This record gives sequence, structure tokens and C-alpha cells, in this order.
Amino acid sequence: MSKMARLAAAAAALTMVAGLTLAGSAFAQSPTAAEEEVTLYVGVDSDITSLNPFNVCCGPDYEYLSLIYDQGITFGLDFSPAPALVTEWTPSEDYMTWTLKVRDDAVWHDGQPVTAEDVAFTYQFIADNGMPFFKDYVPFNPEFEVVDATTVLWKSEEPTFAPNVPPYVPILPKHIWEQFTNVSDDPTEVRKAAKEFENDPPIGSGPFKLAEWEKGQFLRFEANPDYWAGPPKSLDAVVLQVFSSQEAMAQALKSGEIDFAESLKPTLWNSLKGEPNIATHLADGGCWGNLAFNFGGQGPQETHHPAIDDLTVRQAAVHAIDKQEIVDKVYLGTSVVGDSILMPGSNGYWFHDIPDDIELKYDPALANQMLDEAGYLDTDDDGIREMPAGTNPLLWDVMVITDVDGSVETGKLLKGQWADVGIGTKFITVNTNKAYDLWFTGEWDVYVWDWCPDPDPDFMLSVFTTGQCLGWSDGCYSDPKYDAMYEQQRRALDREERKAIIDEMQEYIHLQAVTPVLNYWGDLQAYRTDRFTGYVKKPDVENGLLLFSWDTK
Repeated sequence: MSKMARLAAAAAALTMVAGLTLAGSAFAQSPTAAEEEVTLYVGVDSDITSLNPFNVCCGPDYEYLSLIYDQGITFGLDFSPAPALVTEWTPSEDYMTWTLKVRDDAVWHDGQPVTAEDVAFTYQFIADNGMPFFKDYVPFNPEFEVVDATTVLWKSEEPTFAPNVPPYVPILPKHIWEQFTNVSDDPTEVRKAAKEFENDPPIGSGPFKLAEWEKGQFLRFEANPDYWAGPPKSLDAVVLQVFSSQEAMAQALKSGEIDFAESLKPTLWNSLKGEPNIATHLADGGCWGNLAFNFGGQGPQETHHPAIDDLTVRQAAVHAIDKQEIVDKVYLGTSVVGDSILMPGSNGYWFHDIPDDIELKYDPALANQMLDEAGYLDTDDDGIREMPAGTNPLLWDVMVITDVDGSVETGKLLKGQWADVGIGTKFITVNTNKAYDLWFTGEWDVYVWDWCPDPDPDFMLSVFTTGQCLGWSDGCYSDPKYDAMYEQQRRALDREERKAIIDEMQEYIHLQAVTPVLNYWGDLQAYRTDRFTGYVKKPDVENGLLLFSWDTK
């Protein structure tokens, strides 16, 4: 996974399943092997961005977070809210106060106990300082009152279902992070100081401790013997091995250097089928590929093209995209054409398929007509249209990302498809870490990346709000009407009422062509069968993820 997964996420985490055990191999049966450290080696194609939770960006960052830190409330096998550091969460009759019960048997990696103070501090610090990646999980100016060592009151200015989202927030040790509350009364200064903190070594309460990080090479995590849920079964350590190319990762799987290869390219995944001691698995990746437009506003370096501000241009650009060609040629049929910012699998009940009569479908003739009628003409016969004034050609800087599956290949197809309607492209080819930098400075017009939404739609919907500029927002899109819809859905305590609003939001963001969804991904996983068995799918369905799901259960 990659961006946002940024979540993010996208946000996904390495699932160290309870049933994962050594296979009955020579390794497992050797007299000396039983005394040796048992390590699971997992191949990934990009490094983490930072050890600081407030600087998370991309796929491996979330694996790191969930191995080191616990959430307050996590996700169960069916993606419903499940206990973690918080064992119970009970609303008042008016839903303005929630009582959180915090477990009394958790300890930080430095030996200090985890208490309600830590849970309250983490949520309050995020709320008070508007920490960009997490602030929408704690809405309506909440206050977190510590009643005793195991009880927190979550008090909201308005009725809220926020604890049931649940908040995808790593709980931080107050004794380490409270230093930043004394920096300034200005939240901007607090945010800056907190984000500059190296956080080395990271102290969490999760099932693993970070033992070593060689940038660009590997991260080694050692099992936490004092973990409240018990140390991970059959595993002493996990290594995330970073590969500069997926070809090298696939070869390492064949040779037994690694046990598991994550998020492979379709060609490599297909090549592993039938290899001795290797199994392949097509999982619902919980992610969608997209292109995103830059609306400007990031700062003095931003370079967005003014034509992007024109809805007609954006819609025409989407009509020019042959999504099926991308699915067939880039993903070899392992993804499906997408349209909504929510997904039919991981978002389940909340997904709304955009109706045919309003969907921005592939229609290059219509795209050409729309651009002609709007005055974007090719005045110098070079194949690229100009702005209506006859200047500033529609030549867009398109950022493609070498370690994001399909980004470069999709960009190449887009170049040809857009050329058919008079839109030119210049590629900015970078890796994820550089893309993250350019994302913040706005030195691009379009990028090809991806999103991996939370099971509850609130986070994904929040991404397109005005307040997420320089936070999670792709390109600082700002629309008061959309902002109002977002606030309306987060206040709707009735599930069906909330779904009706969210259905409307999915249609609206699609028609605004803010971040056109190209396809819903499969996660192409492969693993050796001669060392470990017992991978548990999450969710518990045929195409559930084996690793890199939503928590460490």
C-alpha cells in the first residue's frame, strides 16, 4: 500500500494473526532451531517516512504504527469497533458524553504503566492543536476528563458517534509527549514542535518494540514480552525488508530470503504461481487508485494550472480516461473499474455506486465537445489546447510515483488518452518520500496515487474538506457546500439518515471531479508455505487480507 495508507490509508497494519505458527519444516524440526529466534521476514517496496506518528504518510508507516502503538478502540475481524486499550465505551442518553474504560494491565515499552491519563492526553492534544492527520477523529471541541486511573469521560459540545468510528489514533505516552504542551499557546507552534520531534526510540504499548531501523534497508521489530494481550505467538521478531524493486522482492521470496511479499505487481504475482513452496493470494486491497488535481493554496511554491479550477475542464479530463484500459493493461484484471471514493468491500454498507445517468464515463468525443464549447482551443495547431485567452497551454505536470503500484504505467496511458482531447502532460517521476514533499508544496498539477479508506467513511469524507488543506487533502480542494454536507453526516446519529447524506456526498465529489477514482485494487500477496502456516484473513472472507490489515490481532 502507499499514500495515506497515507491510509493511508490509508491506513493498514500488519496483522500478526494468533494462529500464525511455524510449519512442519526442517527449520521447525531441527533440534537447534527450536532454540533460535523465530523471525517473520516481510518484503515491502518502500521505507517508512518517519518514527514520529504525526509525520505518517504511506503504507509501511501504518505497519510501523500498529506494531509499536495501540489504539484506544480498534477494528474487529468484521471491521466493527473492538476493544484495545479502551475496553468499554458507553454513551450518555444524549450522546454528548462517553465513558471510556481503560485497561489496567498495559505498560509502555519503557516500563511505565499505561493509564487513563495517557488516553485522555492523546485525544486532547490532537483536539486542542488540530493535529492534521488525526483531528477529525475527535470532533466538536471535546474535553477529556480523567475520572480515575481507568476511566475517561469524552465530553463533546454536540452529540457524537466518534468513539464508534473508531478513532484511528495511536495512543501516546503522556510522560514523553506532554513536553510539547508547554511550547506555546499557539497551536501552530505546538504542531510544528511536535512534528519536528525525532521520537527515537519510539515508546509505545504495542505488541512489538522497534529494535533497529536501517533507512532504506529494513526495520526490525522484537516481540514485546509484556504485551497486555500476551506476546505474539510463535514469533520473536518481524522484519520489514525494504526492496528497491519488486523484481528483487519476488526473487527474495523464491530464494527463501523473505517469507511474505506484499502488494506485488500483477506480472510478478502471476510469475510466482506454481513456484515450489509459494502460494499466491488475491485479497481485497481496501484501496483505490486515483488521480488528483491540485487546486492551489499550499504556499508560495505551488504551481497548479489555472484550467484545473474550471469544473468543465476537470469533467472533460475524466470523460477522456479509459478506466477499463487501465484495469486491463496495468493491473491485468486484478482490479476493477471504480467510481466512488468509498469501496464495495471494506466500506460495505456505506458504499454507493454512482448511478449510470450521472457517472462521468469514458467518452472522448464528449470531452472534446465540452472543451471546445468552453473556449479551450488549440490555437497554434501543436496538439495541445490553450486557455480561452489563447495563452498558457493545457500542459500539466503529472506526478507519477515509482514505488506506488501502477502509478507510472497508469500515467503513461493517461498521457495518450489525454492527448486525444488536447491535454498535454509532463511527467514528474519520483519515489513516495519525494512525492510526499511535493504534495505539501504543491509543485504539481495532477498526480497518480491511491487511497486506502477506513472502514467507517468519516475519515475518507473528511479528506475533501477545506480544513484538511496541508493535512490529508490531495490538492487543497475547498467547497463550502461539501464542507456543510460533511458536518451534517457527522451529526446524524441515525444510521439510515447518515447513509443518505453520505450517498449524496459520494455523488457530489464524483461530479466535482476532485480526485477521480480509477479502480478498486486487489492486494496481490504471496508467501512461502514451508515456514509459516495459520494466516487468518481479515475480514474473514475468501478475499480477506492475510497481512497488512487494520490491526495486530
